[in-house]
Amino acid sequence: MAHYFNTVLLPRVKKVTYSPAWKNGRPARLATCEEADRSPRIVKVVRLESYEDTLNNLDVRRPEPLQRLLDGPSARCPSGAREDYVIRYMLDVETRHSPSLLNLASFLDPFAYLLKVKRPGSDESLEVAVDLIETFNWLLGLRVASVVATRSFSATFSACGKQRRVAALSPTGAGEGRWWFRAVEGKLPDDRRALIIWRNRPGGDEPDGIERDNAVLDAWFRESRNANRHGEFDLVYANGDHNLESLKEPDQNWAGQVIEDHFTRLMFEGAEDGDRAW
Repeated sequence: MAHYFNTVLLPRVKKVTYSPAWKNGRPARLATCEEADRSPRIVKVVRLESYEDTLNNLDVRRPEPLQRLLDGPSARCPSGAREDYVIRYMLDVETRHSPSLLNLASFLDPFAYLLKVKRPGSDESLEVAVDLIETFNWLLGLRVASVVATRSFSATFSACGKQRRVAALSPTGAGEGRWWFRAVEGKLPDDRRALIIWRNRPGGDEPDGIERDNAVLDAWFRESRNANRHGEFDLVYANGDHNLESLKEPDQNWAGQVIEDHFTRLMFEGAEDGDRAW
């Protein structure tokens, strides 16, 4: 389909959504009530990563002495070490942190996960953001019930013994706070109810960074609009190691999950429904 999707197909879908009749680039009439009821209101465009995109994003990390060995004439012959090495080791170890093979370090900011994508009909590549939230919904087979808009927060901390707690969590303007959260609610294929919490983790490798990020997550979890509804869910996911299960009320039995663990397994392990254990 190449570039025709963006230049022909998608504009046609947008036009017919607005009006069923066009002339000289202008709508000839408005849709009737019946036509409007039958027309799509929202069109979702999903671009799947291609085989070529995957190869373009492989990031090989190899010691120089090993590279010289693999470039040698003896390693390049049909029965040499190069082919066997690439098949058995390179894709499993050396490219493990490549974006196309799921770079878990990039989950520190799920909105900043980038892939190099080749432009249709050219050799030019550009970096585009990957929608990890949508991808995870697809991997889970989640029937989405609601997606809460992203909200940013600033926080002040206080010490409680050896632990750090949030003394105040204040909402800020979009993109102004250091921490942000987005929540997705839905049902898994087995009808279990899931709450998926996406967040950035600006603490990164800073001293006490993980502790601060998790303290903010705990405070948001308590104060979120779902605070009195957490017992309605069977599973609560969040990216990054967390201790959300410690916040359960005595009458609640939901289980806390780490998004990265399930993301990796669902992408690379057996995809048959019988093998999936959410």
